Amino acid sequence: MTIRTATPADAESLARLSAVTMREAFGPPFNPIEWVDAYIDQSLTVPQLEQELTDPSSTFFVAEGAEGELIGFAKVRKQRPPRRMTERNALEIQRIYLLQKHTGGGRGRQLMEHCLQFARNNGYKAVFLGVWERNERAQQFYSHLGFKPFGWHYFQFGPDRQRDIWMQKPL
Repeated sequence: MTIRTATPADAESLARLSAVTMREAFGPPFNPIEWVDAYIDQSLTVPQLEQELTDPSSTFFVAEGAEGELIGFAKVRKQRPPRRMTERNALEIQRIYLLQKHTGGGRGRQLMEHCLQFARNNGYKAVFLGVWERNERAQQFYSHLGFKPFGWHYFQFGPDRQRDIWMQKPL
């Protein structure tokens, strides 16, 4: 697996990958497929991703498999951390996804380590992320990497108000 910084030319491939990983992570049996598809149609379109890829406060990393195909991605974002977080010099890991068939082999750890190194290289003292309270596998993954919960926030997904747990890691 290789990891590189994404460019606007990756928007179409990233939109396809995002749709698949979103369905895998949040679709049935967790949420009705209609909710997932509505979110994809609103938030993970090519124009939306082109805009995010050119936003100076965001950086995307794409993970490529042996054949050069996209198998995962991460998005980090420079923004003010949640007020409950004591370290204010922190970078958000806003999205990190791998195709389900590529999980469990250390690739997620590699992608996360890439994000952590990016944060260190840019002078950040901590990273934070939100993880759905029902995604126990992701919570365990983040905990294993040294992330600690420090609060929560709501995320509107379709008609459902869901809770995300804030987790942070000092660098």
